[in-house]
Amino acid sequence: MHRSPIALIFTAVLAALVSGCRSEPVEPVRLLQMGPPTIVAKGAAPRTDLPARAALTAPQTAAAPAPVYVPQVGSIAVGKPNRGRLINGLALPASGPDWISLKAPSHRWTTDRMLAFLLAVLRDYRLANPGAPLVMIGDLSRPRGGRFSGHASHQNGLDVDVYYPRLDRTLRAPERVRDVDRALAQDLVNRFVVAGAQFAFVGRQVGLTGPRAVVQPIPNHNDHVHVRIANLMR
Repeated sequence: MHRSPIALIFTAVLAALVSGCRSEPVEPVRLLQMGPPTIVAKGAAPRTDLPARAALTAPQTAAAPAPVYVPQVGSIAVGKPNRGRLINGLALPASGPDWISLKAPSHRWTTDRMLAFLLAVLRDYRLANPGAPLVMIGDLSRPRGGRFSGHASHQNGLDVDVYYPRLDRTLRAPERVRDVDRALAQDLVNRFVVAGAQFAFVGRQVGLTGPRAVVQPIPNHNDHVHVRIANLMR
């Protein structure tokens, strides 16, 4: 029987309330389907005033893989990024047609909406830059959210760290600013902004730009962009 998104959200909320009266936590849904040619994405209205241009012009050598279908399972981002938790999350697979994760399985959980948003941006980026390497993904959230060692945020499934592409095209995090392919990194950041990211925190020395309210240079981000989407449940 097919349930509407509203019904799924109601079920997840009810489960959260019930779990508050029991010792055991809510079990996340462990589901990601590959194949159907649709990406379900909901979020803030996309920007149309910021260009997202291809930085590489290498010809497409093979047919583009089918997009990844992200099921709507009623994920709920509870609280704030720096004090929250995740209900009914989805796990990003270790690799896919456009990405590879550099993190452990327990660091790859997020909401269905964030996962759809992330994979849609990565697909657009890779189609526009067919010569670019796979996008390297860092931390998202823990399976049930909450405190995450090494991060002040990443607690409710609405944050993701995305490593900048390297000039040498190797699939490892940039070690120095000069390792970063700034043209590709800027194109990737632009696409996150165009898609409706609430924030894109970038390194102060990398030289990436964008709308000041969204693209914000901060310390300790010279190897990755920290992307956050708004919490629509508040």
